[in-house]
Amino acid sequence: MYQYRFRFLFIMSLRYILPGLAILTLGRLALLWFVNTDIELDTRVQDLLRALWVGFRFDAKVVAIGFSPLILAGLLSLTSARLFQKITNISSWYATVIYALMILASAINVYYFLAYGNHLDVFLFGLFDDDSQAIMDTLWQSYPLFSGVMATIIIAFFLGHTFCVKYNSNEHYQSQSIRTHIMYCMAIAAFVVAYFIVARGSIGSLPLKRYHASVSELPLLNATVPNAFMALDWAHSDYQKQEILSSIEEKELREQMFAVLGKPTPFEKTLNNDYLKNNPPHVVITLMEGMGMNMLVEDDKETNDLLGRLRPYFHKEFVFTRFLAGTSATIDSIVMMLFHSDVPTISHSTYSAKSLSDSAVEPYNRAGYQTIFIYGGNAMWRNLSRYLPLQGFDHVYDENTIIDTFPEAKKSAGTWGVADEYTFKLAQEILEKASKPTFIYIMTVTNHSPFYVPDNYQAKPVAASPRLKSRVHGETVEVSTMLKAYQYASDALGGFIEAIDDSALSERTIIAATGDHHLRFLSKGAQNEIALNHAVPFFLKVPKPILTQTPYYYDPTRIGSHRDIFPTLYHFSLSNSPYSSLGGENLLQKQPVSNYGYNNSVVINSQGVYRLSSPKKLYPWRSLLTNEREAVTNSEPNWGRNYQKLQHNFLRFRVNANSEKHALIRPTTTNR
Repeated sequence: MYQYRFRFLFIMSLRYILPGLAILTLGRLALLWFVNTDIELDTRVQDLLRALWVGFRFDAKVVAIGFSPLILAGLLSLTSARLFQKITNISSWYATVIYALMILASAINVYYFLAYGNHLDVFLFGLFDDDSQAIMDTLWQSYPLFSGVMATIIIAFFLGHTFCVKYNSNEHYQSQSIRTHIMYCMAIAAFVVAYFIVARGSIGSLPLKRYHASVSELPLLNATVPNAFMALDWAHSDYQKQEILSSIEEKELREQMFAVLGKPTPFEKTLNNDYLKNNPPHVVITLMEGMGMNMLVEDDKETNDLLGRLRPYFHKEFVFTRFLAGTSATIDSIVMMLFHSDVPTISHSTYSAKSLSDSAVEPYNRAGYQTIFIYGGNAMWRNLSRYLPLQGFDHVYDENTIIDTFPEAKKSAGTWGVADEYTFKLAQEILEKASKPTFIYIMTVTNHSPFYVPDNYQAKPVAASPRLKSRVHGETVEVSTMLKAYQYASDALGGFIEAIDDSALSERTIIAATGDHHLRFLSKGAQNEIALNHAVPFFLKVPKPILTQTPYYYDPTRIGSHRDIFPTLYHFSLSNSPYSSLGGENLLQKQPVSNYGYNNSVVINSQGVYRLSSPKKLYPWRSLLTNEREAVTNSEPNWGRNYQKLQHNFLRFRVNANSEKHALIRPTTTNR
């Protein structure tokens, strides 16, 4: 009867799965052994425990998926003794193949780690793209391929047949009560559900994924978390998504820069400022998740408060609202703002080991600043924990560091990371302990779907207007929770500014904030809100002592975008400092600005807004943030595409240029 076969299948699955878990765990312990030579793991007990636990979950996921065809076949044949017999007969050979793959992949992962200091990644495919034959020759000469493969086959055969269970087909039929049938059906259902959960790796709203693999601020320890199969899957995904960045001649790049920027190089220089030279301030820039103007226009202090403690600062400091995010996605905006990159996958591509010149933090590195990136989520996301240090960040901190510093933050964690208030608390603590000028780039996560508000937060009144109700996508989100999450994130930023303002840091800390993109889950179909649907605020608080020593002019109607943020910050924090900018300007400069805002989908200027998909149609301004519904002929239809091409070619040049070649277009004197 099927009851006996189900009991047999259950025991067989356990006997096959446990050795698989052991193989992958041993592979991780081998990596940890080598990591321990570089890191004293006894001083990182919490990180080590996290690495082992999350790694075990990845192992269980892979083993469950690996044996799922066998288990599924067994479940489907429970009512057929003959078919079940055939499946069990081949089970030991199936297990042998699975074990062989696990042993071989784990061994390769260890050797790869020893060679490249990371688990299997996209470079594995890049190596074979170079010269497959040369790679094979190198592997044959450098590694014990033959003996390794033979040992793998022997061990896999031993495990597959040792843990095999012989099925006794001479089962005897016994009449069972209806209650027994129901019990077995429930047991089978529970087994299937449990198996699915293990294969999924999580019972939460998101399955066990790549960003869960960051358990420490130490990249080497994070590299031990995924097993070889997970690492290979990520590498293959990265490889498929990446773009080939071919080289470009300097002459061509210079000509294009002159055509778009009016000069042949991207280099600028801040003015000489003795006060900044002698009193370099701390600089904090926060990229706020989902802080889009498409929602912020709904703010009303009495009925729909979307600012919280940020409100007083939002009204008395510098704020630009005719301002576009560089893109409509978080990682895209981060790499575009920090590295002039229009390729969002650059941090986890074949080029992820390439240190790019002209990053946004480079001027601060030259000025002796400590540069820090703080992410409220997991820094393994998009390979940031490994990529950012290569691009000039001294430290990368994520939710693990935040929870270690503030254990209570763990209770506040949502799908994407810890509550924003704790991210800001870590930034505040770093500034208070800083012994030298510090630059901090913060990325928050709370205002991200699925929206939630921490239990300890007392929300102020919110209410959805008819406009907002008409733009929310069906029943995909709970509007009240979405509004409160927006309010909470703004309030957390305001609380951070308030804490800095009430401390000795007040007169020597610049604080800037902007949104990474519009708030999602709101329709972008309104024809009169083309710009608004891509707009984010740019908030800037500059200490008064700096303002008294630095020339500036504030016009809140000036137009800009993410490319203008760092040039503005440089002019209020660095003296006589060269920097790179693809047309970005100091929005507080006394001379007029170009009034261009760039997003990779739309462009705004003093005349109106146009989509890059239909650049000949320009929609004139109706108000500061809305446009007319009817288009007119655009007098500059090519600017957006030309700028987009320049950005891409500038990245191509830097990715392929060596330091000597790139030095040819570096400034030797002041550009102005």
